Amino acid sequence: MGHAMHDDHAVQTSRFEGAVEDALAGVRGLFRLIVEKTSELVVVHRGGKILYANPTLIACLGYENAESLYGRPLGEILHAEDVTRENRRVRVMLATNEAAPLYTYRLVRRDGCILTVEVASAPAHFEGGTAVISLCRDITTRIETEARVYQANLMNSMGTLAAGVAHEINNPLAYVTLNIALVTKKLEDLASASGARGDVETQSLARELLGFCGEALDGTERVAQIVRDFRVFSSANQEERRPIDVRRVLDASIKVADNEIRHRAHLVRNYGDVPLVHANEARLGQVFLNLLVNALQALPQGSAQTNEIRVVTATHKVSGSALIEIRDNGPGIPPEIMNRVFEPFFTTKPVGVGSGLGLSICRSIVSAHGGRIEIESEVGKGTVVRVTLLPAESVDLGGEPRSEIPKLAPVVPRLSVLVVDDEPALLSAIVRQLERNHDVDGRTSWKGALEALADKRYDAVLCDVMMPGVSGFDIHRSLCERMPESNERIVYMTGGAFTQEARSFLAQAPNRCLEKPFSPADLEEILRAIAPRARASSSV
Repeated sequence: MGHAMHDDHAVQTSRFEGAVEDALAGVRGLFRLIVEKTSELVVVHRGGKILYANPTLIACLGYENAESLYGRPLGEILHAEDVTRENRRVRVMLATNEAAPLYTYRLVRRDGCILTVEVASAPAHFEGGTAVISLCRDITTRIETEARVYQANLMNSMGTLAAGVAHEINNPLAYVTLNIALVTKKLEDLASASGARGDVETQSLARELLGFCGEALDGTERVAQIVRDFRVFSSANQEERRPIDVRRVLDASIKVADNEIRHRAHLVRNYGDVPLVHANEARLGQVFLNLLVNALQALPQGSAQTNEIRVVTATHKVSGSALIEIRDNGPGIPPEIMNRVFEPFFTTKPVGVGSGLGLSICRSIVSAHGGRIEIESEVGKGTVVRVTLLPAESVDLGGEPRSEIPKLAPVVPRLSVLVVDDEPALLSAIVRQLERNHDVDGRTSWKGALEALADKRYDAVLCDVMMPGVSGFDIHRSLCERMPESNERIVYMTGGAFTQEARSFLAQAPNRCLEKPFSPADLEEILRAIAPRARASSSV
């Protein structure tokens, strides 16, 4: 009987152990199924050798089957710079028998592309010994997206800075320009008067000084052009579109990249006639700059004499569209990756190289303008990137036929003018320039301007948009209350509106606007346009 009880107990124990084994086998099978079906990348390694890789990892790295990876050194799928750090983590995990904190490293695909993965690793028993099990999540897209968001934010910040710098430069540049122009006029009068008197020495000195003034004016115009080019890439009015000349935007983009271009390649401009396009200048500037940088980075270093970038503009013979081409004589794009060049985040450049905009963003910008972007390339001969943009429909490119005899501009009658600007030097320069032909009052504050308007009626008001303590909207409202037909008789002056409020005001106000720095001729032209309305108003 004792034997029977013992046998029954042994049978029950055997059955229990069998059930446990069956349960464990079921659990192991379930876990294996989960590991093989999960979207996470799983690798098990010991002693620097790969013992297991799940199908997701095998496919992600570009291998055909598990046998392609089993037994291979872990260093074959790890970026070379990450191998030492991974070995250090493994030693710590095995010594402490604890999981490692979450970390990232880079995996190398079979085709050489790099994946950035987030890794959770822990030591575990596997096939008769202690191994390290690592669960990896591909975060390459997330990292690249974050990098592009950072780049976009950086560009917006640079754009805001560009607008602010333009404003600060344009104010002093405006009064320097006006003062030089005034000195030039006085020297011309002196040269003429001394010549009439026979004072050769004075006349010679006046002409010499006129030469210096001419050079100085050329310098101010160059600075003004640089500021205008810089503002092409400002974040202001990123969605505003107007008829623009693509050659002007190309020149601005070339100037931004000029330093790198001069040290890397010879640039050729081949500008043909091209229609104006209805576009956003800043957006197109980003596209052209990115294409220029791409062309530069395709060229080998140290061959500036033979490297060439050619920028071409033309008009499409059938559609009349604007054609812009940026050509390089670099190594070209291999056929196997040509169909991927517009994919978001696809790049063959080393980490940290490039503008960060990407051809996919260029295509989005061009498409949003109703155009298209295409690439032609031949290995060993170079690449051509072609942008096609529709012509601006509202622009009459033909223009009116010119008269054989030029018409003389009408003389501007003497007007009463109020000038308001918080920059004393600029205010003085404008007043000096205008007071020869007009009755001019100047004020450096809005409070002073209101006092002047309360005491006197003015034919015209030239007013700065951005002044301390008052907005453009407040200025406009007050002027409209005090001056009938104000839209015709008020001109706003701006050195570059760098606040959202100022940009919104200028976008809505129907008044004329003078961009600083302006010339004496610009001032006279504005007053010439105002004069008929001012005279009509005064006669009522």
